[in-house]
Amino acid sequence: MFKGKFSNLVFLLCGAAYCHAASSLELITDAEAKLPSAYLENKRAGLTRGPGIEVASPSTEAGREAVALKIGFKPRGGVVIVPKTVKVQYMKEPVVDLTERVRPYISDTGIAIDAARVPAGEHQLRVQVGDAEGRVSSKLIQFKAQ
Repeated sequence: MFKGKFSNLVFLLCGAAYCHAASSLELITDAEAKLPSAYLENKRAGLTRGPGIEVASPSTEAGREAVALKIGFKPRGGVVIVPKTVKVQYMKEPVVDLTERVRPYISDTGIAIDAARVPAGEHQLRVQVGDAEGRVSSKLIQFKAQ
């Protein structure tokens, strides 16, 4: 009897994980895309000892229906990255906090979204991450969706 309930639970959890992975996320709504831009120049603010942030995708020219959002976090000096410090913001006026939408896709190694739906147009995101010593890094990501 326990085995049957346990296998049903495993099946349900695996099915939910598959549905979560297979479905796409609405990262930016049409209404948010229509807000005035709060465009920031992508300048180097100086050296930081916070975690490294590497953008694998999207490239500057993203796809038509959905974009992959693949961002890697690199610890520095062996200091652990704290996933709950991650913030993702859409650079509009006012700034749109996307953090809770992407929270299920965040880990200590980065953000991995296979299919994020965004309206056509120019988009700018700011990603911020911190480590166990309280050091914080941020990076601007710019891309154009077709």
